[in-house]
Amino acid sequence: MSKKPINHLNLDPEQQKTFVRFHKSLPDKPLTTVRFFNRQDYYTVHGQDATFAAKDFYKTNHSIKIIGSDDDTLESLIFNKANFEAYIKQLLLVNHYKVEIFVNKGGKWALDYKGSPGNLSQFEDLLFGNVEQIEANVVIALKLSPDFKNNKLIGLGAVDTVENKFQLSEFTDDEYFSHTESIVIKISPKECILMTDGSNPDVEQLKKVVERCGVLVTMKKKSEFSTDTLIQDLNKLIMFEEGQQPNAHTLPQLQLEVASAAIAAVIKYLELSSDSDNLNQYTVDNLGYDKFVHLDSAGVQALNLFSNSGTMSKNDSILGIFNKCRSPHGQRLLTQWIRQPLRDLNKINERLDIVETLVTDTDIRQQLHDQHLRTIPDLQALMRKIQRKKANLQDCYRIYQAIQKLPDLVQTLSNSDNKTLNSVITTPLKELVNDMNKYQAMIEETIDLKLIERGEFLIQSGFDDELQEMRNQMDDYETKMKSNLTKTNGALGISVKLDSNSQYGFFYKVSLKDAKIVSNNKSYEVLDTTKGGGMRFRSSKLTELNTEYQSIHKNYLEHQKSIVVEVIQTASSYNATILNLSRTLAQLDVLTSFSMLAASSLRPYVRPNLHPQGRGLLDLKQVRHPCVEVQDSVSYIPNDAYFEQGKCTFNVITGPNMGGKSTYIRSVAVAVFMAHMGSFVPCDAAEISVVDAILARVGANDSQIKGLSTFMVEMIETVSILKRATSESLVIIDELGRGTSTYEGCGIACAIAERLAAETKAFTLFATHFHELTKLQETIPTITNKHVSAVTTDDSLTLLYQVQPGSCDKSFGIHVAAMAKFPKNVIQDAAKKLALLESFQNNLTTEDNLKEINEADKEKFLIECKRCAQECASSDDELFKRIKKLRTEFL
Repeated sequence: MSKKPINHLNLDPEQQKTFVRFHKSLPDKPLTTVRFFNRQDYYTVHGQDATFAAKDFYKTNHSIKIIGSDDDTLESLIFNKANFEAYIKQLLLVNHYKVEIFVNKGGKWALDYKGSPGNLSQFEDLLFGNVEQIEANVVIALKLSPDFKNNKLIGLGAVDTVENKFQLSEFTDDEYFSHTESIVIKISPKECILMTDGSNPDVEQLKKVVERCGVLVTMKKKSEFSTDTLIQDLNKLIMFEEGQQPNAHTLPQLQLEVASAAIAAVIKYLELSSDSDNLNQYTVDNLGYDKFVHLDSAGVQALNLFSNSGTMSKNDSILGIFNKCRSPHGQRLLTQWIRQPLRDLNKINERLDIVETLVTDTDIRQQLHDQHLRTIPDLQALMRKIQRKKANLQDCYRIYQAIQKLPDLVQTLSNSDNKTLNSVITTPLKELVNDMNKYQAMIEETIDLKLIERGEFLIQSGFDDELQEMRNQMDDYETKMKSNLTKTNGALGISVKLDSNSQYGFFYKVSLKDAKIVSNNKSYEVLDTTKGGGMRFRSSKLTELNTEYQSIHKNYLEHQKSIVVEVIQTASSYNATILNLSRTLAQLDVLTSFSMLAASSLRPYVRPNLHPQGRGLLDLKQVRHPCVEVQDSVSYIPNDAYFEQGKCTFNVITGPNMGGKSTYIRSVAVAVFMAHMGSFVPCDAAEISVVDAILARVGANDSQIKGLSTFMVEMIETVSILKRATSESLVIIDELGRGTSTYEGCGIACAIAERLAAETKAFTLFATHFHELTKLQETIPTITNKHVSAVTTDDSLTLLYQVQPGSCDKSFGIHVAAMAKFPKNVIQDAAKKLALLESFQNNLTTEDNLKEINEADKEKFLIECKRCAQECASSDDELFKRIKKLRTEFL
C-alpha cells in the first residue's frame, strides 16, 4: 500500500485537507456499516472502510491510496459504478452489512440515503432490477418487558415488505429465550431492531440469541419504540375494506401493548409512512408460533435444512434436494415452508393429498413441471413494481401473458378428480383467472400487440388523433425503408434483411458469408459484426430515414406517457387478485416440487400416515437420509425406528465411529420433519404422530467468536432441550459429554438421558460412546439399547451400517485409527495402553477399592462437579444431584 499522498481523486491539496477533516469529524459507526461517497462518475470509501473493502472485494490492498498532507492523511479506495453496484449487492445480501451513501450538495457532504439487509427500498432498482431475483424481506423488532410473574414477556412486531403485511405476537419466554429463537428461525428476518437498555443484562442475552440465528441486530433508543404515532401511521398504511373508515383503534392486534411498541419501532425504522407508495397497502395479523413445529438454530443445523455457505452441491441440504420449483415465488414459499413445518394435522393431510395425486398421475405432474409452471413470471414482484410506480407497459404485458397461459394450466389440473386438489388449487385458480378478464381486455385495447414481436411496447395509435398522426408518419417511413431495402438488395446482389432494435433503430443485416461484399463497398456504414447475428450495416439513405423515424418515435413515447400512467394505475387495482394468483401458483409449484422429488427417487418415497398429536407413535420402516442416499458412490443401508409411549421412548445407540450412528438419528429426525412439511418420506412405510418440537444436540464445535467452549455450547443446547422438550417432542442427541473429562461427561450424559427417558418421556435417539448408558435399561423399561454393527479382525474393521438390537461393548477407536493409516507401532502401543486402562478400571470399581477413595478425593470431586454445573449455567438442582450421584457411582 502506498504511504505517500497521491492526488487520485482530482482534488487539489486544500480540497484533500478539507475532505480529510470532514471525514474524521463524522460520528463513529459500527464496523458493519460501510460509508460510500458519490463523486458522480465513481464512488470512494475511506479510512477503515477502505482497508476492509480492499480485502473484502478486491482481495488486495494494492488499490488503496493516501490522500491529505503528511501529518493528516486518510486511506482512500475508488469503486467504478459497476464495482460499486456489485459490492452493494454483496454487502447487503451476502455480508448482511449496512451502507450509507453521501453526496456533495453545494460544496458540503451530506448523507443522501442508506440501506440495511432489512431496509432495501432505496436499493431495489439496483438489487432487483431483474424482478425474477426478488427475495423475501422481513424486519422484526423485539421488546423485552417483565410480566406480572417477573418472567420475560417478549413483544414481537414483524414487517414483510414483499408481502406487505404486519404481524404481531406476544409470548412469555424462558431465561434462554428458546421461544424467541424458534420464532426468529421461522420468520427468518433480514434484520432485528432491539431497544438499547444498558441496565438490563437480558437485552444482551437476547441480542446473542438473535445473532446466533444469523440475523443482523440494530440497537435503537427507547423513544423509537413509542406508540404515540402508531395509530396515525397504521391508518395511512393498512388496506381497509372498501367503504370502511380507517380506524386502527379497532384492530384487536393492538391489544398486545408490548408487540405494538415493537411494530411501531419497525415502521419508524423503515420510514414506511413517509413513502406514498406504501399507503393503504398493508394487512395486519397475529403471528402464532404454536402453529408450527418448534425448531431452534441447533435443529436447523443438525437437520441440514439449508446449505452451508461455500458448498457447491445442491444435495447437501433439504432445501437443495426439494428445490425443483420452476418459479421465484415457488422458491420463496418453499423456503418458508421449510422454516415452518406444520402441526395442524388437517393442513398436513391437505398437502399430502395433493402430493399423492401428483405422484400418482405422471402426465399432470410432468405437464405442470415441464410446461406450465416454468412459463409463469414472478407475479408478486411485477405487482410490487406496479404498486411502487416503477413499472412500464412491458411489466403489464407480462402479467397479461401469464393470465393467457393459465387456462391451459387449469385444464391440465381439471384432468384430476381429486377433491383436495380441486378445492385448494383448481377452483381458486379458475375464479382468479375469471376475475382478470377485464384486465386482459384493457391490455388488448390499449397496447399495440402487433409491435410486441419486434420488442416495442406502445399504446395503440387509435387512442387519440396525435398518436394516430405520428403512427401514420412512422408507417410512411417504414414503407420508404422497405423500398430502400429493395434497391439495396439489387445493388449488392445478395439477400439483405431490414431489422431493428433499441440500440440502433433500423438497420440492414446480412449473413457472415456475405459480410465481405458489404465491407468492401464504401457506400455502407458497418455497425457491428457478430458470430450469431451476422453483419449489421446502413446506407446513408437508411440512416436519414431512421433518424426521422426515431425522432417521431421519441415524440410518440413522450405523448403516450399520460396514457401509460392510467394503464399502470388501473393495473394496480388488481393488486389483491394478482397476489392471490401468485400465492396459489407458488403453492402448486412447491407441491409439484414435492411430488417430483418423491417420483424421481431411485428408492421409494411413501406417504406417511399421520396421527394426531398425543397419539405417541413413531414407526418408520427402512428409513433413509434423503441427502446422503443421493450422494455419488453411496449405497445406503436403510434401518427401522420404532417408538411408542409406554413401551419404547428412548434409544441408546452405541457402536464404532463412522458406523452410521449420526446418520441414523438424523435420518429419523429428517423423515419426521418432512412429514410435517406435507411431503412424502424416504421410507418403506411410516406411522408418525404429530410432534410439537424437533430438538437436536449434534456436533461438537467451538464458538470462539462468542467466547464459548465446545463443552459450553453442548451444555447450552442441552439445557434448551431439557427446558423445551415434552412427551410429544422428538429429540436427537449425538455424543453428549465428550467436551469434558470422561467421568464428568459420562455422569452428565447419564443424568440427562435418565431425565428425558423417565420424566420428559420425549421420543429420543441418544448416540453415545459411553457404554455405561446402556445400563439405564435395567431401571427404565422404556429405554431400548441399539447398536450399529461392525465386523472386526486383528487389523481391520468392516462397517455394516445396520442398526440392531442390543448394545455394543466397545468403540473400535483403535480399528478406526488403523483405517486412517496410523503407524503400526502407534496402533500397538494404543492397544497395550487400552488393555492396561481397562484392567485398571475393572480393579478400581470393585467394592474394596471403592472404599479406599479418601475424603480429599471426594471433596476434590465435589468442587469439580460444582464448577461443571456453573459452566453449564444449569439451575436444575434435581439434575445436578443426579449428575453427582451417577458420577460417584462411576468412580
